[in-house]
Amino acid sequence: MTQYLFNIELPPFTEEMTDTIPAHKEYVDKLFAEGIMLSYSVSVQRNMIWCVIEAEDEQEALEIIAAFPLHKFFTETSCHQLLIHNMSPSSLSDISLN
Repeated sequence: MTQYLFNIELPPFTEEMTDTIPAHKEYVDKLFAEGIMLSYSVSVQRNMIWCVIEAEDEQEALEIIAAFPLHKFFTETSCHQLLIHNMSPSSLSDISLN
């Protein structure tokens, strides 16, 4: 599997975009649960999204992004194949046997 970084630009938020956020969040959460989405970030201005997707090839990665509920609002999307993508491991609390 190969990893792809997406830079996604958004226009100023509208009510229609805001109404789409719950479905978008649900889709992103599903991708995380399936191990397809490796990271997802949104700028404080809500005009940029950055995410890393794991896919067989660029076409598959593009199809995953095209299925985002917010996709119809994207003004610019760029895709970059990654050689290395390191992330800090998630901190999980220690399991207590008590």
